[in-house]
Amino acid sequence: MRQIYRSRLPLLLLVLLLGLTACTARHGSTLPTPPPLPEPQVEDKATRIWQRFMLRSSTAEVMTGPFRINANLRYTDSAGKNTRVSALLWGNGKADSPYPLRLDLLAGVGTVVAKVREDSTSFIAFAPDEKTAWVHEGGARTLASFGVPIPLSLSDLTMLLTGRSGLLFIPASMHNDAGVPPDHTLTESGARYTVPDARLPGVIELSETGAPIAWKELLPDGWSIAFEPDEVNPLLPIKLHISHPKGYSALVVVKEIARVSPPYSTAQMGLVLPPETRQKPLE
Repeated sequence: MRQIYRSRLPLLLLVLLLGLTACTARHGSTLPTPPPLPEPQVEDKATRIWQRFMLRSSTAEVMTGPFRINANLRYTDSAGKNTRVSALLWGNGKADSPYPLRLDLLAGVGTVVAKVREDSTSFIAFAPDEKTAWVHEGGARTLASFGVPIPLSLSDLTMLLTGRSGLLFIPASMHNDAGVPPDHTLTESGARYTVPDARLPGVIELSETGAPIAWKELLPDGWSIAFEPDEVNPLLPIKLHISHPKGYSALVVVKEIARVSPPYSTAQMGLVLPPETRQKPLE
């Protein structure tokens, strides 16, 4: 994997970043509290858990909007080298499309590691210290392709962190269906469902309250994610534990998720590359 290097953040950019984070000082969530859910009237436990998840997911879609997330990220490569960065992720959270999305990774005080922008047709990851931008045209790429061992596109990660995981784990054919995935088993914590046709195919485990607590790729040696859900809104994870059998791992700790008003402007969602920037295709 490509090593991401550090560079000194210009004073003006630092001021802009502080402006983005200043409007909400406390840690935690400033998103609206979801309303109480009606109890599914079914006897089968696996069906009842799945329907709770669908009810929570439909509520989350109604509560979309501009957001800002502050998080800490610690990841380890296959050689055991650890990297710690802070992450600032923001977007307008539209119901029809999450794009565009912006992510800044920072290490230390005032040191930028990388600046990432993703939309429906391109992915750009800019490392200021290297004066290089890695560009992929034709759709989203996972963050792992840039050296951060997370098997998700920026859009996927955003959906998980903003409580919209239903878009990833509920197959499109089931969004208006009261049924349950046919391949499922009960577990000590809830129930496990195989969803090969979902946007993020794999095996998803839900708690009895209908909150994601684990996901695994269908591959025998695939990625896995463990969720630590928020107590008030279980679809909002406060931590993501990501791992791979080859030794890659990442821990995402959400420090704050806030609703933003007014929506971000086109300039705030853009990523302007300096004139001397080299551009390379993303592997």
